[in-house]
Amino acid sequence: MSSLPGLKVLLPVLTSFLFAGSFVAGKYTTVDLGPLTTSLLRYLIAMGVLGIFIARSAQPVKALTVARSDWGAMALLGLFGVVGYHYFFFSSLRYTATANTAIINAFNPVVTGVMAALFIGERLTRRQYGGIALALLGVLTLLTRGNLTKLLTLELNRGDGLMLCAVLCWVVYSLIIKQLSQRYSGLTITFYAAVAGVGQLLVLAVAERWWQQLATLSLASLLSIIYMGVAASGVAYLLFNLSIQQVGPTRTASVVYSLVPIFVAALAWLFFREPLTGAMVASMGLILLGVNVVLSQPKV
Repeated sequence: MSSLPGLKVLLPVLTSFLFAGSFVAGKYTTVDLGPLTTSLLRYLIAMGVLGIFIARSAQPVKALTVARSDWGAMALLGLFGVVGYHYFFFSSLRYTATANTAIINAFNPVVTGVMAALFIGERLTRRQYGGIALALLGVLTLLTRGNLTKLLTLELNRGDGLMLCAVLCWVVYSLIIKQLSQRYSGLTITFYAAVAGVGQLLVLAVAERWWQQLATLSLASLLSIIYMGVAASGVAYLLFNLSIQQVGPTRTASVVYSLVPIFVAALAWLFFREPLTGAMVASMGLILLGVNVVLSQPKV
């Protein structure tokens, strides 16, 4: 029992680190792989890893059982959470700093909270709306590199804009999950999202001639794909769920979304020598403060 407090800290921290690694790995794949091809290869591996988790679960048949009426929702999970999010994510890495994508991605729970309030009736407190305002200011600071007057001329980085599109896709994915999670486990939902995404990517990635890209695949890209499929999409998912069991969903999300951009900034400097500017630090602080306020539980 004495090791339990340490475990509660280690689980979300390790999850954050594994998630952060996918941002660096994704940067390597942009050299010789298209975004659809990268997504396809990543989720072929992830689908296999998630399938192993299901096979080793207590009730594998139940985990694989989905009502026919929910097939359409599972297909939408694949479209927005696997195809859409990762297409924009990998595309953004071609045009902007790795740390930028992670900082913008940290805005996810804030946008999800707003959309949940608008479309599925979740209520937010005044304090949480204040957190949303802080996070939004942080995103605008990042997009304009600290010069908010750029908003008047819309001189924004293309990669940052693509990452915002990725965030919007993930928001839709998250809202669908909120509905499906009342009937299915997280493992079931994630597995079928991967299956649906792979099915769609097998068709869409034809436009990139993915089989030709495989013939010239570099060792760095191959290792990156394996890492993203096994560690970031498989092991990290398992740790994320274990963390939810130990410390709860709100604290887990708060720690993960807070630490990922910090880990990514450190890894981006280590692997690519990307500088950490004052505007990036300021935007990161505002976004993370806003996220923590939005995810915080109101005192009763």
